[in-house]
Amino acid sequence: RGDGAEDPLNAFRGAADARPEHGELQLAYVSFLLEAKRCEEALQRLAQLRGREDHPLLVTLQANALELLDRPDQAAPLYAQAHRDWGRDNPSFLNAYVRHLLKAGQWDRAAELSRHAVDIDPDNQESWAYLATAWRLLGDEREHWLCDYEQLVALVEVQPPPGYASMAEFLDALMATLDRLHQATTEPVRQSLRGGSQTSGRLFGRPEPEIVAVEQALLRAIEGRIATLPVNPEHPYLRRRQRSVSFSGSWSVKLWSSGNHVNHFHSEGWMSSAFYVALPPTVRQAAADDHAGHIQFGQPPVELGLNLPPRRVIRPQLGHLALFPSYLWHGTVPFVDEHPRVTIAFDMLPKA
Repeated sequence: RGDGAEDPLNAFRGAADARPEHGELQLAYVSFLLEAKRCEEALQRLAQLRGREDHPLLVTLQANALELLDRPDQAAPLYAQAHRDWGRDNPSFLNAYVRHLLKAGQWDRAAELSRHAVDIDPDNQESWAYLATAWRLLGDEREHWLCDYEQLVALVEVQPPPGYASMAEFLDALMATLDRLHQATTEPVRQSLRGGSQTSGRLFGRPEPEIVAVEQALLRAIEGRIATLPVNPEHPYLRRRQRSVSFSGSWSVKLWSSGNHVNHFHSEGWMSSAFYVALPPTVRQAAADDHAGHIQFGQPPVELGLNLPPRRVIRPQLGHLALFPSYLWHGTVPFVDEHPRVTIAFDMLPKA
């Protein structure tokens, strides 16, 4: 922000300063500072708040800030205090504590608390992501039962909508529409995107004919894929299987050269996706051992410091749709090309 540009958080800070007694506003501001990785500012604000009226949630946020600043020795006693006073049965707190434990090498404890979190909230995608990671670090075979990267991850061919002679013809029309929608030039604060733009608002439900057509074509492909999934009442992904889905979020991403999605999961979904609208030549024509621009699964984010390789890497194909459980770590491998990599992504919830 040393270029003279106005700090985008000025308005938020002004509102928080004007209403120091408004607890929810203060918490929202601190949480946003943490999302933006402005941890020193968050710590200053938290010290003020704890001085007025202490609460284990403030202790947790202070621990989160210290963790992000790579000061785990200071964060550890705060997490332990918050767990004792407040967080034993709070999945959101348990997830934060487990992140700390994974980084600290306390993998048994991380697995124990993640297991407790999914007992409380069986559909908590974040808790399952951390439990999979803890099981992997412990060499526990249940990681493969939970993630089953060969069977639960699929690349599905999508058929062109009616009125188009080929998928290539449709993708050209769709790309023209998406180009108009990609107004943003920077990545959103709270997302996994680096080096690209993301459409704002919900993509599906827009009136453009190409958007309507792609939603219908994708839904047909998704329902075909779901029909192949086995039913398993003991499995957190398969037990929720229904005949169809509803979309809980939808957007398009345009990645430029060196852009990527850092490894992440999707907290709002059951099944998540990536539909490939445009791919750079270097990605389409890459050698078998060149994973530039590919989608990878099972590798935890770098900030956990675990240095684990991905479990599966898939080469994207135009007009194809990657489908996978929302709790799987996934991201894209950076690529170098003057042409962008354009996808439509969406989260889904089961629908009878």
